[in-house]
Amino acid sequence: MIPNASRPPERSLPASPTPTAQTVRLARNLGFALVVALGFLALLEGGLRLAGYPDPGLYAGDVGSIWTLRSDLAPQEVPFPEEGSSFSVRTNADGFRGGPYPGGGIACLGDSTTFGWGVEEEQAWPAVLATLTGEPVLNAGVPGYSTFQGEALLPRVLALRPQRVILAYLVRDAELAPAPDALRRPAPPLQIHRALAHLRARRARAPARIVPRVSVEAFAAAYRRMIAAVRAAGAEPSVLVFPMREAPQTWVTALRSLRGLAPVLEPHLPEADFFPHDPLHLDPTGHAELARAVAEAL
Repeated sequence: MIPNASRPPERSLPASPTPTAQTVRLARNLGFALVVALGFLALLEGGLRLAGYPDPGLYAGDVGSIWTLRSDLAPQEVPFPEEGSSFSVRTNADGFRGGPYPGGGIACLGDSTTFGWGVEEEQAWPAVLATLTGEPVLNAGVPGYSTFQGEALLPRVLALRPQRVILAYLVRDAELAPAPDALRRPAPPLQIHRALAHLRARRARAPARIVPRVSVEAFAAAYRRMIAAVRAAGAEPSVLVFPMREAPQTWVTALRSLRGLAPVLEPHLPEADFFPHDPLHLDPTGHAELARAVAEAL
């Protein structure tokens, strides 16, 4: 008997190929190039931040999605080219127009028509309302806001414990845009990206505006949620139908339908109370008239 006659002869496995010197050099070069590129981008990002380019102006966050006013802004002049003038803006530590807000009283949420675009801080209707009522009033208006951004801001306002909250969103919701606000996505928080977007915006043609920023159905639903949130926080909600020369009637009807949930204030102002070359915004007289109408309704 021949031992192990049925066992095939053992074969050694081929050795794993070792990288050639050329492959190693290529990998090292690629790694070095990547490190250099990342270092350059980091230096560029830091340089842009130090230089403050592009200038963020009044705002923090992503102006294409959700943004806020920057906190603790010292008074600065903001151009108002439509009227060939300017107005000053300061913000408090909470990132709202005006000085410190002690809480309590009234909080007014809205867009630039509540913020007081084109007028001084003390001329905006929330500030005039404070004088008329003798209560502290928070101006929580942020230019460009629709109910989409307003609903995201509301918890910050409610954390300041107002006793009454006036919701004044309307003007921007019906405004046409390339896409609904809810579908917009924030850009990466990189200064390089903002700089490139800023340069592109200066040369690019504006995209077609084909849909409302907030549909009337989403608009009404957001208002119902905000009213419920205000009540849950122990405050009293009110809805202000901001006076407009050409109001979007479908959205106005949606606001009127909320009367069973909260008081709906619908003051009417003459055309003379708006700026001559900016018919969207009230002039100082219009703000004073609106504040009086709100104070009487409250």
